[in-house]
Amino acid sequence: MYYLVLLAQRGADSEANRWLNEHPAVLGLIFITIGIVLGGSGAYELKQGVAHDKYGNEVHGGMGQSLSILRIVAGAGVCIFGLYKLVAG
Repeated sequence: MYYLVLLAQRGADSEANRWLNEHPAVLGLIFITIGIVLGGSGAYELKQGVAHDKYGNEVHGGMGQSLSILRIVAGAGVCIFGLYKLVAG
């Protein structure tokens, strides 16, 4: 986990960021994957009727439903950004 902190501290001109700027399809596919996982988990929880918060507690009722819908919307937004990076580069 410490290597991720070191990677984040290198800034916008780091080698990893330059590589991702040269290969925007990889960045787009990463975001699409994250969006599919986020939206899929939201859809699954909406179907089950029980969502989980960040601590693992079950959330029932309207709050659980709204949390699931929020995850679906966020997943769709992340997928749209990933598609934008694929198309626009």
